[in-house]
Amino acid sequence: MTNHRNHTSTMRAAAGLEIETERVGEAVVCALSGDLHLDNEVELREALARALDVAPTLLAVDLSAVVLLTSSGLNVLLTTRRRALARKVPFVVLAPSPLARRVLRITRADLVLPVHPSLEGAMRHERRSPRV
Repeated sequence: MTNHRNHTSTMRAAAGLEIETERVGEAVVCALSGDLHLDNEVELREALARALDVAPTLLAVDLSAVVLLTSSGLNVLLTTRRRALARKVPFVVLAPSPLARRVLRITRADLVLPVHPSLEGAMRHERRSPRV
């Protein structure tokens, strides 16, 4: 697997969310910036579905720039993980912001969503022990 970065697309979703999707070798990273809530749930769901449709070897969602994570945003992440696993694509969360990490911990979603500090670490881990 190569580690070079290639195609990137950026989308500004409704109500304070920016989604940047980048192909990194065979993996796809969706970096989310801003708020994840009901008003942009559809856009987030569609962006993650498009990322999954390219059949990556790993789908990673970077939450390092997330300012607000509500139950709607969390539900999109959990639903996407389920869809990814059905396609045998490992799904991970990268570097959650302090607020996102707190929400993941309080809801115990961090027991279901694999969390990694970096893409490189996630790729190493998933090669050793895939969760599919």
